[in-house]
Amino acid sequence: MAEENNASQPGAPAPKRKAKRGWIVGGVIAAVIVVAGAGFWVWHETPSFCNSICHSPMDAYVDTYYSGDKGMLVTAHAEAGNNCLSCHEPIITEQVGEAMKWVADDYPMTQDGTRLADGADMASEEFCAKSGCHNMDDVVAATWGFEGNDEKYNPHSSHQDLALECGDCHKAHETSVLMCNQCHNLNMPEGWEAPNAA
Repeated sequence: MAEENNASQPGAPAPKRKAKRGWIVGGVIAAVIVVAGAGFWVWHETPSFCNSICHSPMDAYVDTYYSGDKGMLVTAHAEAGNNCLSCHEPIITEQVGEAMKWVADDYPMTQDGTRLADGADMASEEFCAKSGCHNMDDVVAATWGFEGNDEKYNPHSSHQDLALECGDCHKAHETSVLMCNQCHNLNMPEGWEAPNAA
C-alpha cells in the first residue's frame, strides 16, 4: 500500500514500463515511415506513378509503354527493363515546374492528349548516347548491311553528314519512321512507317 501511495505522489519517478512502451511505439512509427517511404520510392520508379500523379498529361505515354507496339521505341526500352526514369532523369527543378503547370492546368497538350515538347529535343544524339545508354560506334557497327532493293546501306552512317537526329526516325511514343525511304527503298523494321510507303 505504501508503494501505491508513493507512485501517485507528485515528484515520484514514473514507472519504467511506460518509458519502455514509448520507445516501442516510436520504433514502430519509425519503421512504418521507412517502409512507406521505400514503397513510395519504388512506386516512383514505375510508369504507373507518372500516370497516377499527373493523370491526363501522361496517360498516352504510359499507354504506349505497355502497348507492345514494335514500331515504338518505348517498347524496346520496356522489354529491356527500362522505365520512364531510365531516360527521363528526375531533376527536382523540372519536376516542381511540371507540377506547377499541371496544377495551373497550363500543360501544353496536343488534341490527342499528348504533351507538346518544351523545345528540348529528347531524342537527340546527345541525349541518346549519354553515358550508360547507347554508344554510337556500337550502333553504327550493328546496322551495316541494312538491305533494300539490291543495295546495302547503313542508316546510322549516313551520307547526310549527320543532319538527322535520332528522333527523326526513332519515335519513343509514336510510330517510328524510316526517313531513309524518302530517297531509298529499304526494308523497314517491324511496325515502322516510311515517308514514301504506298
